[in-house]
Amino acid sequence: MMPYEIIWKNKRSISTAKIRIKAMKIAVASPGVVSVAIQGEEKNQLVVTGEGIDAVNLTKLIRQNVGFAQVLSLGPNEENN
Repeated sequence: MMPYEIIWKNKRSISTAKIRIKAMKIAVASPGVVSVAIQGEEKNQLVVTGEGIDAVNLTKLIRQNVGFAQVLSLGPNEENN
């Protein structure tokens, strides 16, 4: 299986540290996740990298615990191409 990168965006324009930390904790607890990073101008994008990640389940968990989340991109990790 090839490593994949998933990018989520929080709809809120102001993303507090508490929200980012909660989303990161949910992501790192998911099976197959190798790394999690925050990016974007407003620091409201969560980049999750790993193998065999269930993007649907992870999005569902983030929506239930943090609020609105949207998958912006799902594809092979650029570093491994």
